[in-house]
Amino acid sequence: MKPEHPKDNHNCKSDEHTKHLCYFVSYGYHVNNPDDYKDLVEEPRFQCHLCGRTAHLAENLCMPMDL
Repeated sequence: MKPEHPKDNHNCKSDEHTKHLCYFVSYGYHVNNPDDYKDLVEEPRFQCHLCGRTAHLAENLCMPMDL
C-alpha cells in the first residue's frame, strides 16, 4: 500500500487542510518561506496526533493535541 502524501491526507477531517503544516511542508513552504514557517512553529503549544509536527496554533495541525 502506497503511503498517503500529506497534501492528500484523507485522515484529516478539517475543511482547512491547506492551512496545516503537513500541507505546507509537502509544497516546500518551509524551504521557500523559512521566516514565515518559523513563526508558525515557534513556541509550540500543540502537536499533531497524525504526523507529530508541533505548532503554536491548533489550526495549523490536522489532529492537534495539547503539549
